Amino acid sequence: MINKTYALSILTFIILSLTSLAQEINQQDVKTSDKILISFNNDFFSDETKSWQFASAEYQFRESFGTFIPRLNYANRFSNSELQFEADAYVLFSPKSYLYLNTGFAEGEVFPKGRAGLELYYVLPINVELSLGYRYLYFSPSKVNIYTGSIGYYFGDYWISFRPFFVNESNEKTKSTFTFIGRRYFVDSENYLTLRAGFGSYPVSGNTQADFFRNDSKFIGVDYQFYIFDKTTLQLGFLYENEELNIDRSRSRYNILIAFQKIL
Repeated sequence: MINKTYALSILTFIILSLTSLAQEINQQDVKTSDKILISFNNDFFSDETKSWQFASAEYQFRESFGTFIPRLNYANRFSNSELQFEADAYVLFSPKSYLYLNTGFAEGEVFPKGRAGLELYYVLPINVELSLGYRYLYFSPSKVNIYTGSIGYYFGDYWISFRPFFVNESNEKTKSTFTFIGRRYFVDSENYLTLRAGFGSYPVSGNTQADFFRNDSKFIGVDYQFYIFDKTTLQLGFLYENEELNIDRSRSRYNILIAFQKIL
């Protein structure tokens, strides 16, 4: 674990260094709007499993050269509760390219003890966005390597995206999941309706170790973010998932999302 902690610390340093580099490249100090986001998810199951809770609070520091997002997560699984510190960074290198970085730490049996990720995005002249990325999760003693990417297309007030995940766990066969997203924007980029669907064995959220205990799944969901006050949005979402836990056992999973966002 020492080596993993060291690697994650190096990633945190890289996030800060690249943020500074991007600021120099862009040569701009015009600040855009910061945001505060608080979200809550509750999962209900068709079998005897008690409901799961997941909540997070984050602050988005937004500058012309990118965004830095420290986040505190909370999860409850099988009567075990735990906190996780996580941070994201979106570093702009040009109007057409940016880099996503992620790191996180936790202690206990719910969240991964360490996590890291990076993904490079590039927008083609035809409004097509391509990306290629990697995620790493460390659940003592297992390690999870995730290879992903995406292709998205913007047209008018719409955006569609396809993203695959290819997952290699310690001493396990490779898993895969394929996801599809369609979004319709209304007043601005903060007001939208999203439809999502997918199938595969890897849990797209990947928030906790309990999410990995299954063979396959199929899901479909919808969420809507809209203004309730000036510079304040509410997001409501619902997702249905059919999970195959093993050959002889499957269950339905119902996820409810509520999120508040304040644009500062």
